[in-house]
Amino acid sequence: MTCDVGFGVVFDCDGVLVNTEELGWQVWRSLAGDYGIELTLSDLRAVTGCTDEESVSYFRKWLDELELAELGRRFTGVFAAARREELCSYPDAQETLRELRARGIPVAVASNSTTGDVEAALARTGLAALVDGIVGADQVTSPKPAPDMYERAAAWLARDVVVAVEDSPAGIASARAAGLPVLAVDRGAFDPASLVEATAVVQVVSYSQLEALAGS
Repeated sequence: MTCDVGFGVVFDCDGVLVNTEELGWQVWRSLAGDYGIELTLSDLRAVTGCTDEESVSYFRKWLDELELAELGRRFTGVFAAARREELCSYPDAQETLRELRARGIPVAVASNSTTGDVEAALARTGLAALVDGIVGADQVTSPKPAPDMYERAAAWLARDVVVAVEDSPAGIASARAAGLPVLAVDRGAFDPASLVEATAVVQVVSYSQLEALAGS
């Protein structure tokens, strides 16, 4: 492929490319119910877009240390099963990745999930061949909202302009701190008011939106 466009794109994975956040909500609701906890929309949004350790720590307001450790182990197992059985990609994301590939525009993924989890998610949903590189939480000292991931991904892409695609406040903050324009995709996992620091907010992602941000 030849590329005559001087930009690259870094996508978040969970909630942007694949439906892991929706699956996570189902698992958190189910497990919390076992402890007599009824999670609100605010609670669910609070445990989304961060590392598993940070999500489990959120339950410290209700659970003691032994219960937290048990919750973490249970979440890991149940969520892994849900990803194997129910994970799928978002049609708009898949279409955009295919167009980027056809135009020779390099793509990376930067995620607060581990590199292995991202690789598995992309493989299960048929997106692996459309992504050139991955930066997972295990590759950096500080995950999102620190800029480390996006700085690493942008340096690897080595393009004049790199556009980030995000859905979380932490991800937006990370990309902006790294100096990248950010297209936020509002899939409902976060309060729309928390996405205002993005360069633009949309309901679905498309190549034309990325091209416009790259040229702005």
